[in-house]
Amino acid sequence: MCDRIITIMRHAAWIVPAILAFMILSPGVPELRTLLIITIVECLSLALSGLSAFVYTNLDFTKMYFANALGFIFLGVHICIGLTILGVYLAQF
Repeated sequence: MCDRIITIMRHAAWIVPAILAFMILSPGVPELRTLLIITIVECLSLALSGLSAFVYTNLDFTKMYFANALGFIFLGVHICIGLTILGVYLAQF
């Protein structure tokens, strides 16, 4: 029971900001709109990092254990998302 509560709270940390940013995504100021898009995309990147960490830790597809592999997964997802945010920001202006 305690594990389910922890799992719900962990996923609520990225779901709630994404929903709130999506609900108020109609402001006229381009900078504010960009910040809201960044919030949504960052929440998506946290979800993708969590999914990739889940898959990496549950599937044994490597023969050797790499201690920093989860960090590299997190970093790679956020670099890709950062480049996407840069593209969105540049396209708006």
